[in-house]
Formats: sequence, structure tokens, C-alpha cells
Amino acid sequence: MKKIVSLLVAVLCLTTANACMKKNVPVRENPLTVIVMDSTQALLNGAQVKIGKTTYTSSFDGCIVLKPEQIKGVSSLTISCEGFEAKKVTLSDASLEIVTLAAKPGKEGRGGKEVYYTLGATRSGVRYEKAVAMMATADYAVVEAEEAAAEMHTLPYYGDASNGVSAGKLTAGEVNDFAKWYFWPKMLDSTHGQFIKTWGIEPRQRYTVQVKTKDGYPVANYPVQLKDEKGNTLFQALTDNTGKAELWGNLLKDAQPSAVRVPEQTIILDEPCEVSDAVDVLFVFDATGSMGDELHYLQAEMKDVISRAKTATGGLAIRTGAVVYRDHSDEYLTRISRLTDNIATTQEFIDHQNANGGGDYPEAVPEALMAALNSAGWNDNARARIAFLILDAPCHEDSATLALLHEQILNAAAMGVRIVPVVCSGIDESAEFLLRAIALATNGTSFFLTDDSGIGNPHLKPTTDSLKVEHLNDMLVRTIVEFSKMPECQPLEETEELTHNEYFLPNPFTTADLEADPSIPNGEGVHYLIDVSGKLLGIFCGTVPTDHLPIGVYFIKTYYDGIWHTKKILVR
Repeated sequence: MKKIVSLLVAVLCLTTANACMKKNVPVRENPLTVIVMDSTQALLNGAQVKIGKTTYTSSFDGCIVLKPEQIKGVSSLTISCEGFEAKKVTLSDASLEIVTLAAKPGKEGRGGKEVYYTLGATRSGVRYEKAVAMMATADYAVVEAEEAAAEMHTLPYYGDASNGVSAGKLTAGEVNDFAKWYFWPKMLDSTHGQFIKTWGIEPRQRYTVQVKTKDGYPVANYPVQLKDEKGNTLFQALTDNTGKAELWGNLLKDAQPSAVRVPEQTIILDEPCEVSDAVDVLFVFDATGSMGDELHYLQAEMKDVISRAKTATGGLAIRTGAVVYRDHSDEYLTRISRLTDNIATTQEFIDHQNANGGGDYPEAVPEALMAALNSAGWNDNARARIAFLILDAPCHEDSATLALLHEQILNAAAMGVRIVPVVCSGIDESAEFLLRAIALATNGTSFFLTDDSGIGNPHLKPTTDSLKVEHLNDMLVRTIVEFSKMPECQPLEETEELTHNEYFLPNPFTTADLEADPSIPNGEGVHYLIDVSGKLLGIFCGTVPTDHLPIGVYFIKTYYDGIWHTKKILVR
């Protein structure tokens, strides 16, 4: 008996010792995401971590995602990247690690910033190949890098952004294709249909699903899927602040065409009203040389919007962040300031960016979206997630880039991130189509800078029936309000303020449209029902039904006696 007891004690001691040895090893149920960046907050593509015999590598978003079973029993990781000092990270119980790597001595570029290690797959062309080859050589020298950059980048360097430019200078107009939905297919069938093949995207087959509680309140963040006849998911989205999800059949032209199973138009949930007060707003902007004519002004506008947004939304818990991007073979590909409730952090990051690089017309738009979606730290419970995409050029047109772009569009829709392009000088009609298509596919809207401010190079006049011009910063603030406004979990009051400036409420059609197109209902008694974000919800003759609508603010527009009339209604 004594021998048995002694053996049990020994086993117990051994087990306890092993437990003590592993007490610092976290037991994980969720994946670990490691985001790797350099000292300038540039996300590092090609960073690596080796576990056993397997090496995991980051992509354009700087992310290395490790499943719980891949790091079982691991207490620390060593992160490495070519040209940088490796760094050992002790794992905590958190599901996210931010790792900043320092450049190796002698590997710094201009101004002490890392130049070439953030490069991803290089583009074809002698200039890029030569520059990358020079940067990758063992006897790399700053002068060689500058020569390569001079050969690649013919656009001017505009210096630091802190130049005292004030906000409220830039002018723009909104093109909300949801507000004039009948206009969009006609545009595709006439002037812009040629670009469908170029970009491989066609938002035409649209299905809208409304989700509300049994008491009539809109439900945000409810996942809705569009399926084919075999039950395969074709498209997925989250409902927005109005409880609506926009679904698209056969959106991507590189996918196999499928017959669509028409979804339910209204879903009523037997659950109580719950409204989050969280709102996430991310600014994603092109910082290549061609943006130099407007970047300082855009920075001032973004900082102004950030400071005004919290007040404008009635004190909601707004987080802000920013992604700045250039192109492959530039000083960096993407930099990020992750979403935070400290607005000063975002403002300071934006203020310190400048316009340089680029060298050709297309830029790294899909890579920027990938960084924005995967590395910004979005709140899954936020009532609104908005990404303002500020740019003056589209992406490259090669098949790999388009595949990456399509992937990010689908990811944004599935995550409920509404992309709002802000189109600057230099855009052509092909890029206009692409950006408006991205806005539709992600339940957003589109802004186009205009020449009215006298700032920057000439701006494209978007293809639309009419364009009301206002200040860009007012448009950005208004959109944040419209995309985040939700009724509280109590009946609406008659005194509730308008959430949409009536003057800029988009007309469904112009007088010319009504007179020229017999398919558009017109005349006395024809009413156009619009929600607070400007979406055209239906055209009705006589009484406008509201039973199908969730609680909220709506507008009825009627064209009578040569004048558009607008009436606000409360559904409660």
C-alpha cells in the first residue's frame, strides 16, 4: 500500500510540475491575428512566423492569422521580415497582436523610412522590375534607390501636409444610384455598359430584404444571403441601420452564371428591439503624387469631419481610423491608423501624410481595401461601418488584381462595411463606372468633387441627370448621420428632427425623365417613397402603404404642377 501511495504522489507531483511549466501557455478558442507593420505604420507584406516545420506569411493587409490548433502549446512567436530585425512576441490571451518591426541598420531609405520591404507582387514593366531589382540587391544604396524612384515617379513631391489649409473649401455632388435606380440600368445599356467587361462587375440584378422586429423596429447587422436553386450562397450582406440588406445576383462576371432563388422581401424577428450606439468611420485615401493638387484640402476636410461627427450624430460612440495607400514599388504600399475612439490619433496620422510616388495611372486600390477590411479592427456590433474611399485613379486591370478587387467587394458586403467613393480630379468614365458599382455592391453612395471650388485639376462630371453641389465636409457629415440614424427603442415623436437636409433629398427623376420616358409613372397622385439615406423604396399611385416599413423617418416626393413637393412621414 505504501508503494502505491508513493507512486500516486510521484505522478501527482510530475503532473503538477508539467502544469506549472505550461501555465503561461494560453488556451485558445479563437484564432490569433498578428498584424505586422514598420515604424511608419506601413503594413508589411511578406512577414513570417515559423511554427514547427510550417511557415505562415502575411499578405497586403499585414495579417498572419493562426488557428488555435496551429499554436496549441505555443507561448511565444518570432516574427521576421526581410530587411527587418526579428522580434519575439510573448502571447497573451488576446486574439490580436500588433507587432512593429525595426529596419536593420543600413536598410533604411529616404528620411530613415523603410522603402522597399513592404512590396508585394511586382507589376510588369521595365521601370518597376529594374527598381525592385536594384532595391533587392545586397549592395543596396540610397542613391540607387533615388535614381530608381526618379525613373518611376515623374510626378512632383508636395511636401508635408501641415500647411495651414482650412476646411470647407472643396465642393462635391452626390450620385446616389439607389435613389434613382431606374437610371442606373439605362446607363448600363447605353454609355457605360462597355466597362462591365473591363472590371468584371455588373450590379444590375438587385434584391432588397427588409428585416424588422415584431414591434416594427429595424434590425441592423442581421446576416442575409442570396442563394441559387441548389442552396449555394451567391452573395451575403448585413442589414444596415434601416434594417435593409442589398443583395446582388450574378454580380461578378468571372463567376459561373446562376439561377437565383428569390429571397423573402420582409423578415420579421420575434425578438426585442436592441440598438448599439457604436459607429465606425474609416478614411481610405490615395497618397500618390497625382493627389498632390487636392490632398492638403482633403486632409483638412477629413479632420473637420472627424471633429464634427460625434456632435452631428447626437453623441454616438464614434471610432475613426485611416488607411493611406500608394502602389507597388513605392515607398510603402499601405499605412494604417486603426479604428480608435481617440480622434486626435486619427487626425495626427492623416495630417502627417504627403503625396508622392505612383508613376502610372492605376494604383493599389484592392490592396488598400484588403488592409482596411482586415486590419482596421471593425466593431461587429456597430450600427454603421463606413469606409470613405478617396482617390483619383482605379486599380490595375490584370486578372490577379481584379480577382483581389472582387474578393474585397464581397468581403465588404458580408462585413456590412459601406464603401463611399470620393472621386477626385483625373478620373475617367471607366473608373466612374467601377466606383459607382463598388458603392452599389456595398450599399454605399458616391461623391464627385467639382470644379466649383477652383481647387485642383479638372474634375469629371458624373453621368447623371442632375447634380446638386455642396461642400464636401457637409456631405461627409450628413452621410455619417444618414448611415447611422436609428430610432431608439421607443415610439417616435412628432418633434423628431429631419435626418436628411430636405434641399438635397435626391429627386427620383428630373422633369425631363418624366416627360421622355413613358415607363416612369407620372402625373397627379404618383408618389415616390424614399428613406433617410435617399433610397427609392417604391412608386405608388394614390395612397402610399407604410405597413411594410419599419419604424423610422421617410419622405414622399410628388411632382405636381411643375414643382417637386416633399413631405416627411413618421412610421411608428
